[in-house]
Amino acid sequence: MFGYVVVKLSDVATVKRGVRVVKNQLSQDGKYPVFQNALAPMGYYDEYNREGEETYIISAGAAGEVGYCKGKFWAADDCLVFENLNLVDNKYLYYYLINQSEFLHRNVRKASIPRLSRDVIDRINIYLPTIERQNEIIEKLDEFSRLCNDISEGLPAEIEARQKQYEYYRDKLLTFDEMDR
Repeated sequence: MFGYVVVKLSDVATVKRGVRVVKNQLSQDGKYPVFQNALAPMGYYDEYNREGEETYIISAGAAGEVGYCKGKFWAADDCLVFENLNLVDNKYLYYYLINQSEFLHRNVRKASIPRLSRDVIDRINIYLPTIERQNEIIEKLDEFSRLCNDISEGLPAEIEARQKQYEYYRDKLLTFDEMDR
């Protein structure tokens, strides 16, 4: 159907560990979110070390969780990011890794602080279609994501669909044929 190659993630991207910050360096009113050991920011910092539109994986704490940040942010030391992407779009990588979440979670070392090693991530096999096909996939998944997550659009569309379904069944159930008497 569509052509693709299967490669190790390490063949198309370099996994890099974020840079440590300590809590007393953070505030709640800084400019840039800091991702450390969860998908929610642990605070805000006045500097950034990532440009945005980037995929990251949490390697400790909520190990195995995959995030994507649209704007500039600070990746702390338990946040793994991807550099030197070759033949793979960052957003495609995000969706692909989300699809691999069972594999990622299965490979988290269970300890007092759960950890996911960089080696596990490097070994992930990634199905890689052309950039054009990746962009088509991204476009479709972004649309589904927007509809599912945007209550102002998704919910009214769902309500409208259910209203039409209700009207259809109402009409069917309340339409009687003369032959049925």
